[in-house]
Amino acid sequence: MEFNLIVIHEAGVDNYSWVRSYLSQVLNDRIKYVASYQSVILYMADDPREVARLIRESAANTPIIRVIPVDYVVEPEISKVCEVVKELASRIPPNETFRITLEGHLYRVNDEGFTEELHTIDSIKELAKYVDRPVDLENPQWIIYIRVVRYHRVLKRAAISLLKPEEIKRV
Repeated sequence: MEFNLIVIHEAGVDNYSWVRSYLSQVLNDRIKYVASYQSVILYMADDPREVARLIRESAANTPIIRVIPVDYVVEPEISKVCEVVKELASRIPPNETFRITLEGHLYRVNDEGFTEELHTIDSIKELAKYVDRPVDLENPQWIIYIRVVRYHRVLKRAAISLLKPEEIKRV
């Protein structure tokens, strides 16, 4: 996997520098910087869920907004994301509720071989077909979280996670 932790912080170079320094001090060798853009920093962590929990617990009143552990990283092509969602859906216990949150746009390759960007709602409808669990948009027990991130300037990747609601809340 290319990265397994996303840290989102308040905008600004000073905040970026502060967050990088803070995480380096708090986590030492538990994380490795991978890439960054705008207010997003990508890391490789030894245990992304545990590291995310530690950051959330220690980062109140800091520029850190959200810390998200990542289960899978794939191209943001709808069929590849669907395959991951099928696997993640099997981890949601029967009769427990879910929601899909998509930040960014997925794409599909059309019949002529051209790439077309999909509307967010169309992507979510397509992905939801593979989750045979009740939907609850307000208070889900599980969130399938997909964020399309820039990776090494021009590449884009879909970071996909199965999260409890408390794992995605603002710090």
